[in-house]
Amino acid sequence: FKGVLPDSTAIAVKELKSLNQGEKQFRNEVRTIGSIQHMNLVRLWGFCAEASKRILVYDYMPNGSLQSLLFQKNQIILDWKARYHIEIGTARGLAYLHEDCRERIIHCDIKPENILLDAEYSPKLGDFGLAKLIGRQNSRVLTTMRGTV
Repeated sequence: FKGVLPDSTAIAVKELKSLNQGEKQFRNEVRTIGSIQHMNLVRLWGFCAEASKRILVYDYMPNGSLQSLLFQKNQIILDWKARYHIEIGTARGLAYLHEDCRERIIHCDIKPENILLDAEYSPKLGDFGLAKLIGRQNSRVLTTMRGTV
C-alpha cells in the first residue's frame, strides 16, 4: 500500500499475510534492515506488531521494482547507462551488507523483484525477510538452499 505522512513524505506499507511465515520474515526484516542505513538499501521507517498483524513501513519507491521495469509491456526501456547505474548501485548495496555492517548480512533473495527503484532510478535492495546475519568471527560457508526460484 502507498501512504503519505503528515509532512507529505510518501511511504510504502507492507502487511505480512501468513502469521507463521510472516512472523519469522517480520522479525528478520526488522532485525536486519532496521538497524542499518545505506543509499542503496530501502529504509525501514517503522513497524507494527499488534495481535496477529505484522506491518512494515518503508520509503515509497515510485518506479517500482527492476522486475516490473524489465519484464512488463509498455514500460520505459532502460538504456545501457541506466542499467549500469542500477547494477553498480545494487553491487554497492550488497558490498555494504557483506563488508561494512557490524555483522555481515547475507540477503539470500536477490532478484529483480527485490531491487526497488526510487524517483531517479537509483536501486534500493529490499525484502530482507530471508536475510542471514553472520558474525565477523564466523568463517563458515552457507551451503543450504535459500531464497526463491
